[in-house]
Formats: sequence, structure tokens, C-alpha cells
Amino acid sequence: MRKSFKLNKEQNEKRLRSIFRFLIIIIVLVIIGSTFIASNRFVTDLYTAFILDFIGTSFLFATALTFCLFFLYFIFVITIFNPQRIKKSSVIKFAFGGIITLIITIFLLIFGVTEAEKSIQTMKDYTNGEWEVKDLLVTDIKRGSYPSRIVLIETGEGQMTLFFEDFLIYTGQKYRFTYLNATNTIIKVEKIAD
Repeated sequence: MRKSFKLNKEQNEKRLRSIFRFLIIIIVLVIIGSTFIASNRFVTDLYTAFILDFIGTSFLFATALTFCLFFLYFIFVITIFNPQRIKKSSVIKFAFGGIITLIITIFLLIFGVTEAEKSIQTMKDYTNGEWEVKDLLVTDIKRGSYPSRIVLIETGEGQMTLFFEDFLIYTGQKYRFTYLNATNTIIKVEKIAD
């Protein structure tokens, strides 16, 4: 009996250490990702902004995946080993939760890889000078809160991202946009004379 209690105590301590490891990794990833994205507001070079945004977003996706793995690990422990001797109906609920978490993890992984490929393509296109120039009507504008200088502009080509707004852009007016096709990131905006 005493040996069994000692073994359970050691396993519980091991699981507790695993929880702390996951939480530390999640906190570190959030701090690194947020730092890269926040440092974007001090950058004036567009290529550097692309790189910082790519790195920061990658770390935040890694955070989300680590968070999902955290739940998957403990759901796996509960459904397979059942250390707390939970009744079978509850274990089945945990198993369903694990399946949903696994689906979310796979979706996040696919979405993250797709976004990474788009970002890499954007950096290549920018470096090679492969961009498009079109005169477009602005239908909506969303500006971020103060520290962020990123502006989302809705046009006939869809939503576009502008990292640095050199002058105020107004809804209902036409502008000449130079943008990268992969992510609809605007490189330059010019006013069109009436």
C-alpha cells in the first residue's frame, strides 16, 4: 500500500513538472512572438517588417500548437492511463475532447504552414520586384490602435494590408496601389489626380 502511494506521488509530481514545462514553453513563445511583432512599429524598411512579422507570427502559431499539445498530452494520459480512476463515462468525454483538440491542432498546423508559405512568397516577390499596380476604389478602412501602424484596406480586389500609412487614406476614393499578390500586401499607395 505504501509502495503504491509512493509510486502515485512520484507520477503526480512527474505530471506536475510536465504541466510547468508546457506553461513555461508557452509563456516564452508568447513573449518572443509578441516582441517581434511589437518591434515592427519601430521599423521603417518594408522588407524588415515582413521578416519581423513572419518570425513573430511563427512564434505565435507555435504557441497555439504547444497549447493544443498540452491538452492532447493530458487527455491522452487521462484516457489511456486514467491515474485518477475516473469513471468510464467521463473518460469517454475526455476522449471526445481529445478528438476535437486533435482536429483543431491539425487545422492550425495546415493554416500555419499555408500562411508561412504565403509570407515566404511575399518576401521573394518583394525581393524580385514582382508586384502588381492597379487603380482601386477604397470601400473600407480599419486602422489598428495606437502602437500598431498596420492598416487594413478593403478594395475591389479584397482586403489588403498596408504596413506604413504615409498619408491618410479615405473611404470612397480611388488610389493607385502597388501590392504583392500572394498576401495582398501594399508596397506603395499613390493619390490619383481628379
